[in-house]
Amino acid sequence: MNRNKEYYELLLQRWQTRTCSPQEAIELMDYLRREEANRLLLHEMQHAFGQVKPDHRSHAGEPGDRVRKELLKHIQGAPVIPLTAPRKKPGSFRLAAAAAILVGLSLPAAYFFLHQSKTPAPVAAVIAPAADIAPGQHKAVLTLANGEKIILDSAGMQQLAQQGNSTVLHQGGQLVYVASKDAGTTPIYNTLTTAAGETYPLVMADGSRIWLNAASSIRFPATFAGNERKVELSGEAYFEIAADAHRPFRVQVKQMTVEVLGTHFNINSYTDEATINTTLLEGAVKINSDQHSIQLAPGEQSQLSANGQIKKVTGVNTSEIVAWKDGYFQFESADLTTVLRQFAHWYDVEIIYEGPVKPRKFFGMISRRSTLMNVLKMLNANDVHYRLEGKKLIVEGDQQ
Repeated sequence: MNRNKEYYELLLQRWQTRTCSPQEAIELMDYLRREEANRLLLHEMQHAFGQVKPDHRSHAGEPGDRVRKELLKHIQGAPVIPLTAPRKKPGSFRLAAAAAILVGLSLPAAYFFLHQSKTPAPVAAVIAPAADIAPGQHKAVLTLANGEKIILDSAGMQQLAQQGNSTVLHQGGQLVYVASKDAGTTPIYNTLTTAAGETYPLVMADGSRIWLNAASSIRFPATFAGNERKVELSGEAYFEIAADAHRPFRVQVKQMTVEVLGTHFNINSYTDEATINTTLLEGAVKINSDQHSIQLAPGEQSQLSANGQIKKVTGVNTSEIVAWKDGYFQFESADLTTVLRQFAHWYDVEIIYEGPVKPRKFFGMISRRSTLMNVLKMLNANDVHYRLEGKKLIVEGDQQ
């Protein structure tokens, strides 16, 4: 059966959104192998499927898992495609431009980064590396109860302090609190703070684990006392809470409280976001505001607006929400402002728009270890014009 280019564009789109069947994925790979202009993209896809591990939360037999297994079997025996520049040929469609995007980002920085469009995207321009900005660091500042500040990084293993009945350790690149059997009655509060471009993990005295994202802070007791466990969050953090049926865990975020017994969830309360978003991965949480209260099931998200209204969203892609914890940016149909807000937090840059930009949707996964200029190459490839002036990323408006 003869297929036109629109058909293969549809297959590529289905591959991007992980909705294609194994047969469709193989058909797409075979087409790319035939078309010389698209062989760079094929090479990157082959390498990506060999390097990227499947999501540990996925279950065998799911569509994405079946596609990956079938495609791996198919491409492992495929000939290696040499990395030569594709010749321009009439009628070749956006797959060739997509190959340039992939080469610009380089694996393992990204295994794909494409956007939905009905017009071909221009090849990425060459950007001088002089103004490049390094990625964020594994770093934070711990403020003890007496106001003493300790700078944390990934180096070394040592005892940092004694806070009440808890010993504060720096162990394995994380901050660890070890409580004695006698928890005491008077809580002593510490604060862990990250600047823009920093992130750090914390193991609390009850065994709960917290990953603090960039430009965030969490205030917590060195040892939990009484009949509750309570912390205060600003910014974004991912929580894996140790179960304790007798002492619920509460996270205070502005006018909202998240209550749990034992569960995995993410809270994003950055001030540049329109809502405070709580996303549940495992267990159950209850969201309380001044006006409303709702309960979440896994895969659901609450969105609390500034006026106190709560909206529940179901079927959330949780892997996209918590990708930052595992060292990635992940976007599934994200708009440009959403993408750039995440870049701003991690690379400590200010985003300035010089005019309106047309709607675009981005799909992809990029390592947070990439430099800013490597990450920004995909903007050029998607016809987004910008310039970097020191710590200001200026996005030029689209010509009308």
